[in-house]
Amino acid sequence: MQPGRERKLVTAALVAGLFLAALEATAVATAMPTAVADLGGMSRYSWAFSVYLLTSTTTVPLFGKLADLHGRLRIYLIGMTIFLIGSALCGAAQTFEQLILFRALQGIGAGGVMPVSITIIGDIFTLEERARMQGLFSGVWGLASLAGPALGGFVTDAFSWRYVFYFAIPFGILSSVMLAIFLREREVRREHKLDLIGTALLTVSIALLLVAILEGSETWGWRSPWTLGLSLAAVVGFVTFLRQQRSAPEPTLPLDLFRNRVIAVSSAGSVIVGAVLFTLTAFIPMYGQGVLGGTAAQAGAPLIAMSLGWPLASATAGRLMMRIGYRPLVITGGTCVAIGTAALAIAGNAVSMTFLIVSMVVVGIGSGFIATPYLVAVQNAVPWNRRGVATSAGQFFRTVGGAIAVAALGAILNDRLHERMGPGLDANAALDPDLRRGLSPDQVLSLSDGMEAGLHAVFVACAIIAVVGLAITLLFPRGSAVDHAHQEVVTPAL
Repeated sequence: MQPGRERKLVTAALVAGLFLAALEATAVATAMPTAVADLGGMSRYSWAFSVYLLTSTTTVPLFGKLADLHGRLRIYLIGMTIFLIGSALCGAAQTFEQLILFRALQGIGAGGVMPVSITIIGDIFTLEERARMQGLFSGVWGLASLAGPALGGFVTDAFSWRYVFYFAIPFGILSSVMLAIFLREREVRREHKLDLIGTALLTVSIALLLVAILEGSETWGWRSPWTLGLSLAAVVGFVTFLRQQRSAPEPTLPLDLFRNRVIAVSSAGSVIVGAVLFTLTAFIPMYGQGVLGGTAAQAGAPLIAMSLGWPLASATAGRLMMRIGYRPLVITGGTCVAIGTAALAIAGNAVSMTFLIVSMVVVGIGSGFIATPYLVAVQNAVPWNRRGVATSAGQFFRTVGGAIAVAALGAILNDRLHERMGPGLDANAALDPDLRRGLSPDQVLSLSDGMEAGLHAVFVACAIIAVVGLAITLLFPRGSAVDHAHQEVVTPAL
């Protein structure tokens, strides 16, 4: 166990890294509509999010395994270095294709930062402390996220969207230096066989699916041989991945973990949490700018509102977990998320900025009640030497849910835009105030109507997903947190 003073410093280092991740998630989302308008990539908008989620998703299990094999610190530093290089390159991108490529690199690094950070928290705190600390760290994420949309909007409006990618770099460097100095972890020496084949199969399968979804809607058509062929190849690749996992000596995603009902339900629930959160994070700022006509700073206000609800609920969940168990908390959270997303879906074209903000507060509260219990339950359900891969599995399912949802709902958005917009209109103008000023009132109205119709369809789909998530929370097993904790088997002395 980490000594008291050093544990506080390690915790501070992880808080700095967490702040970095929160800035990336919220500030970049606020700046992205302006970046897309600047680089002329409206038709590829979803790729800026999906490619990041793809690479951060499929590398998470690999980084988790490496953290179990080689220690947490080394893998954290490698992941952070890749992330910071990707961030710097994103800020320097000259074309939208370059931005997509550098977002992919940034995502690879993120796949090694967040899950390893959470695993370190699980290592240095006891079971009782862990529940409170995970709630605290979720709260820190939420509080840090408050600064993200406001800062991202301000920097974008006052300077350039490029600087949004730069200002996270100092936090990453500070976190890495502090962790390298103060983290003391048990020495890890064991033979290992990395499942590179499994990681490659998983990456290719999800990538093929995303290409089929995004390009099928925009370029080829849903019934095109390319779309159908890539979709079939994705299914075959994923089935091959599952078969390969059963025979791999050290699989990327150990399937035996899911025999534990706590892990199985938490993983399924995490898919839904990721789908809802990443979808709203990607498309709510677009609604604020493209439909309501706000600036980047104004469009980020609903994300700030979501971040207000999250830390309050997370801190509360962390305090209550040991007393009432996980199940009541995740059911409460699932109910709140379903209510918040249903409100957006039912409102239709009556959505205002105030309505967006109130709905997102409710979604944030629900997400805070769900995410922390799912995370702590999984960590407590496995022994130390599997905590890294188990934690990474939870992060994997959340981000894969987000990647697929953002891609699929982005395709729906593009379809509705093409249906509603008049001929000759550039969809990028909906997100660029300068371009909007050069259009006639009728053209502005056509753009706004097309954007509103597409985003309303996104909100309806998001509400349906949230209801499925609520149903999943009802499957969580009853009992206290201690009942679901892993029990070490003690071999009696001869």
